[in-house]
Amino acid sequence: MSIGTRVKQYREARNWSQEDLAVRLDTTQTTISNIESDKNIPNSLLLNKIAKELEVDINELLNDSANNIMTNNEFSDHAVAAVNQYNPVFNMQSPELLESILKNQEQIAKLMEIQSKLIENLLKK
Repeated sequence: MSIGTRVKQYREARNWSQEDLAVRLDTTQTTISNIESDKNIPNSLLLNKIAKELEVDINELLNDSANNIMTNNEFSDHAVAAVNQYNPVFNMQSPELLESILKNQEQIAKLMEIQSKLIENLLKK
């Protein structure tokens, strides 16, 4: 079962529309629709926000509950294979690289939020 299918199941279990979830995540209904239809795979930051909002463990969204993505802060072999199906050259050997990527994604998300607010303010003028 795909990430999108799981997101949809958990969202529907809460009787939320795609718009409801989008508002809670400060994103668009189109983004949620694209995730649920497997047109897009959410980045780690958005996936984490989705899991928190739906009050599920991120492993529940990423994988069958029997196959956890992370245990003891290390990626499982199954998780590495799942990532590699989307990007066969991704190297999970460097925890420092992964940590750096996650920090960069957080910084990019913050910058995008600032940019959105600036654009919103400009449009109001």
